[in-house]
Amino acid sequence: MDYTPSRFIRKTLMPDEKCVKDARFSWIYSFQAWVTWGFCILLGGIVHYALARYMGQYDLRPVYAGAGIGLWLFMAMMMKKWTTEIVLTTERLIYKRGFFRVGVEEVDIEQLASDNVEQSLCGRLFDYGTIHIRCIEADDIWLPAIHHPYEFRNALEQQKHLYREHYMKVEHLRRHGEQPGDEKP
Repeated sequence: MDYTPSRFIRKTLMPDEKCVKDARFSWIYSFQAWVTWGFCILLGGIVHYALARYMGQYDLRPVYAGAGIGLWLFMAMMMKKWTTEIVLTTERLIYKRGFFRVGVEEVDIEQLASDNVEQSLCGRLFDYGTIHIRCIEADDIWLPAIHHPYEFRNALEQQKHLYREHYMKVEHLRRHGEQPGDEKP
């Protein structure tokens, strides 16, 4: 795995907890941010053209306003991308958002009930989609449009399977009066 968790994520990990998989925003999200900025500049240019053509006012302020608003929207979208981390560990799912005001949703593996991947036609073509994770005794989690959503869902399912397998083994030992560290070779 080529993922290095941020300092924030490293601080929240337990000593024996390892990062299994991370989810990253799709390139489509960055493309949408660039298109938004371009659209705002274009809109400012159209207003400038209309003012010049029909009112005789050659003022570039609409273009500057469009560029400024577009830049603000672009930076807001990119800050969301840059400050969001979605990490699956051996023990839980961590969904961290924000920089100044950090919001973190953490759900233990045993509380994950089901997950659904939602993809549009473009999502199927470019391999991105959102994931809705239903949780037991916790709020559901909606992950944003991520790249390779089925890989992340498969890693999530594998961690759930490993947890259940370990739990069943411990429960079997407990019912037979043994402790989890007392297995015979």
